[in-house]
Amino acid sequence: MNKKGKAILIGAEDEENLAIRYLAAILKFEGHEITVISCSGYNDFSRILSKVKSWDPDMVIVSMAFQSLAFMFFAIIQQIKEIKPEIHVTVGGHFPTFEYQKILENEYVDSLIRFEGEKPISMLMDCLMNGKDLSDIPNLLYKNYEDGKVVENHLKPEFPDLDVLPFPMRNKKPQFRLGEKFATLVTSRGCFYSKCLYCCIGAFHTPKKGTKYAIRTPENVAKEMAQLYHHQGVKLFQFHDDNFLLPSKKKSLKRVNLLKKALKDRGVGVDEIAIMIKTRPDSLHENMVNSLVEMGTVGIFLGVENASESGLKALARGSNLDEIYDSLELLDKYPISLTFNLLIFHPKANLVEINDNICFMNKNLDKAFDFGRAEIVAGSPLEKLVRRKGLLRGEWPQWDYTIEDQEVEKMFRINSLTFYRENSPYPDFSHHLIALSYRAQLLKRFYPGRMSRKLANETLDIITKSNAFTIEKLLKIYEITADIEIDGEINLLYNEMEKFYLSLNRKVDKLSDKMLRFQLVEQKFQNQGLVGYFQNSQTLSKIFRI
Repeated sequence: MNKKGKAILIGAEDEENLAIRYLAAILKFEGHEITVISCSGYNDFSRILSKVKSWDPDMVIVSMAFQSLAFMFFAIIQQIKEIKPEIHVTVGGHFPTFEYQKILENEYVDSLIRFEGEKPISMLMDCLMNGKDLSDIPNLLYKNYEDGKVVENHLKPEFPDLDVLPFPMRNKKPQFRLGEKFATLVTSRGCFYSKCLYCCIGAFHTPKKGTKYAIRTPENVAKEMAQLYHHQGVKLFQFHDDNFLLPSKKKSLKRVNLLKKALKDRGVGVDEIAIMIKTRPDSLHENMVNSLVEMGTVGIFLGVENASESGLKALARGSNLDEIYDSLELLDKYPISLTFNLLIFHPKANLVEINDNICFMNKNLDKAFDFGRAEIVAGSPLEKLVRRKGLLRGEWPQWDYTIEDQEVEKMFRINSLTFYRENSPYPDFSHHLIALSYRAQLLKRFYPGRMSRKLANETLDIITKSNAFTIEKLLKIYEITADIEIDGEINLLYNEMEKFYLSLNRKVDKLSDKMLRFQLVEQKFQNQGLVGYFQNSQTLSKIFRI
């Protein structure tokens, strides 16, 4: 009988990290002892190291999904190996798939898995525990400590059968997000488009034969959702598919309707759950949105990315402004919170594009959004472009680049010293605002009535006020780009922004607290069969400060 072992899986976990939890599920299914520990910051190190000391695992598996956290992961790997040098440390993810040579220069990393990891990690664990040779494990690179060389095994870049995989290993208790029991899941892997300039998904899946994405059957997805719903009481589901909808509108609509039916067949009331998804503007149409709403969709992160035709072309988005505006007009008719991101800065950006994007923001003051620059991700077409054009700057893996248009480059640097200065409140605030937008719509779905409408209106007021201020300051940056002596103006602008966003963030926190009180009290009244009683009482509203 093959010997079984113990493994610790670590990765960034603001929410359950499906990348490591699918691997954990495979290893647990095969009889190994498994622990998943979050490593989202340096303050998590002591907990990880304590577990390594007390539990003495045979292997530590590190998901390096976030390139920006690479040095943090190198630091924890070093400390683990200093405590237990004999532990085998392997890493994987999109970033290691492309930067494997550089990562394996790190003396503390023993092996690295490229592309899909379920089969390689299963074989690696078995080989380590039973003294087997590692040379037959697909997608694996490992160090031969006898001659000091890195051995690169054969590649087998193919999707696993997603319906056969065990469901991700979950925490015993569900997470809470937006005041409700919450879970993330995926219905697919890969991306049917896979061409965007800034994304590495296409490169990650290009070596695979056939389609560049794989999908689960609606029945399999419904089975996982039903388990979470019935066993953990999860009501809020966030899908992390790169595209929740398929390229064929007909097939996509059929799939959503089959999922809706499969949920009902498994006792999941679609009127009792809420769903958040990501999709492209060109994937939406009226029948689709109707079905999404019927299934409980309250939030859509729409892949706008840029609001100018030249910007969309430069980013290789494969969509156009008509599709974007049509999708916005369509979604405005439904009880869905629509949010988006704008990559207004990119290597070929120009001032006309910047102006177009600011005008787009101004037309959508009622929607929570974020903006920034297309950043370099290892393996992306953007990385190749800036290398080829000699625009690359900065140190690995925290790359930077120069925008070709000097005025836009200057505007971006001013933006980096204001909106995105170190410790600026804006990045976190913009994400809080997006979450608040989703939450307001969630409340209207789960707890319809006077109070939820009131809270939604308060949310809209904050979003509109914030967006108007953001646009005003972007226009100010646009203006001072033409000036020569700008240090004083930049500091003055940052001070104004810091004061405003900190002040408004306090209001967001207060409103979030008010929403939570409302949810907790409304849930108690609903559980007693008193639907609507709380919301119709002015006295109770005052007592609970809502």
